[in-house]
Amino acid sequence: MPAPGKASRKLSQAVVIVHGMGEQRPMDTLRGFVQAVWSHDPARAPFYAHVADPANPGGEKINRSWITPDSRTNSHELRRITTPYDVDGRRTDFYELYWADITQGTTRGRLAAWVTNLLWRKPADIPRDARGLYVVTLLAVIAVLGAAFVLATSAMQGHISWTTGMLVTILASFVVWSVDRFGLPYFGDVAAYVRAEAATVEKRALVRDRGLTLLRRLMMDDGYDRIVLVSHSLGSIIAYDLLQILWADFRPRKLEAARDKARLKAIRAIDKATLKSDDSAWPDKLDDFAGFRRAQWELYRQLRASDADHPLPWKISDFVTLGSPLTHSEFLVTHNLAEFRRGIAERLFSACPPIADTAAGGTVLYQEGRGRSGKPQRAVHHGAVFAATRWTNIFDRGNGWLTGDPISGPMAENFGPGVENIQVELRGSLGRVFTHRLYWSLKATGVE
Repeated sequence: MPAPGKASRKLSQAVVIVHGMGEQRPMDTLRGFVQAVWSHDPARAPFYAHVADPANPGGEKINRSWITPDSRTNSHELRRITTPYDVDGRRTDFYELYWADITQGTTRGRLAAWVTNLLWRKPADIPRDARGLYVVTLLAVIAVLGAAFVLATSAMQGHISWTTGMLVTILASFVVWSVDRFGLPYFGDVAAYVRAEAATVEKRALVRDRGLTLLRRLMMDDGYDRIVLVSHSLGSIIAYDLLQILWADFRPRKLEAARDKARLKAIRAIDKATLKSDDSAWPDKLDDFAGFRRAQWELYRQLRASDADHPLPWKISDFVTLGSPLTHSEFLVTHNLAEFRRGIAERLFSACPPIADTAAGGTVLYQEGRGRSGKPQRAVHHGAVFAATRWTNIFDRGNGWLTGDPISGPMAENFGPGVENIQVELRGSLGRVFTHRLYWSLKATGVE
């Protein structure tokens, strides 16, 4: 509590962006994102924060921001971008979780093994929204392998001319160059992280440790009362993993009926929308979606401050995914939808709304023991991170393989009807062709 007569300190909010796949450079994603959501949105800042754009002095003014050193990321390559107070009286600090250096070095063999694993599926296990991309990839692989087989057979039989041999050499060199230039830098990251295998466990752990270090420091920083976690592409899978790990440590525990009435009331409001853990079908939509989002916000508000009885606050109010492959989780992370749903029921994965314990009366709470006074104490289970964190998913679905963003899509089927799915239609210099990297591009146009 502030001293009587002394104004309380204005708290800031932190926005952490997790970049996507590809050979990303430190700060590139962060600076581009801040340009889009802050610098070029004059409605967000008061008039005295509008300044001339150093890159275009004669053009429109932009909102002021500064790039400042920060030790939370453990890297001198990364800085924090901070803003003045906005029209709501809030300052925002933007951070980047940079991980591309960790996943460098994926081999062609590892990439080939990952692609083979994806293609070697029964037709029934291929999600409907991924079939177009799956068929195109499969045909391309068959064409390359078929051509290689025919040419190799002809060469062994001496039926290949010098000219044909040169063409084959050039074509083979082009294929290898394409894999090294595009395949490994982009999909090599996916092969190195998405599935837990002997060859990927170490890199997965390093990526997560870096993210957890940053988020834990922000969570325990008294200068922040809100954290927004934004992620793009493969970064959304990383961010989802981090949310689950953090929630297991920071979730509300040791709740007592008399002492924690407000927190328990907020949790009971979430219970009204929870999903069942049995085999019953999930609803296509919630009866009161807006009410569920309000309940999530209220629980976040109750958990964001720490005290002697609850020293670990939960400050992540929102999870935002852009162009997220999580829409294909049953295909990328597990083998099929049945296996993914089993993981949801076992609380290996977190749904939105959370899965309730039917045996306990349809609640996310369970009794974990008794306090020193002998009073029962309850806790929220480890798979209920979206009880206190709202999830907004922004995607651009085109024809499924070329236009729009074939990597993205809605989340309801895999993760539940509590995710707010926002479909947009983006256009860049190539029109609607592969818009995966245009979500915050100032050169792109889009409609919701």
